[in-house]
Amino acid sequence: MANHLRPLFITANFGGVPIPKVMVDGGAVINLLPYRLLVKMGRTEKDLIPTSLTVTNFAGGITKTHGILDIHVIVGTKKLKIAFFVVDTTSTTYNALLGRDWIHQSLCVPSTLHQQLAL
Repeated sequence: MANHLRPLFITANFGGVPIPKVMVDGGAVINLLPYRLLVKMGRTEKDLIPTSLTVTNFAGGITKTHGILDIHVIVGTKKLKIAFFVVDTTSTTYNALLGRDWIHQSLCVPSTLHQQLAL
């Protein structure tokens, strides 16, 4: 696969838990956290902020969110409190998705061509 077509995966620290295969996606408007990772991090539905929001994936499928999880995310030297929409998903190749919300807050520049972040 051509380097410029490969997705950008990083390792990040979510509330003290190192998480590999976090995808940085400049095309995603929001940050997503699969429900399975919420459980892996030792969190429950009680930790979520209720919401009735639904999200639409790139194929047009609609998914109801479980809620919003505010959590401290550390990538490199950047530590930010980020809101993640928690969704049920089994077909992802990533453990979490950091979208434009995180990219803009962290003031980083992701490069799929170079497979790195400029922090």
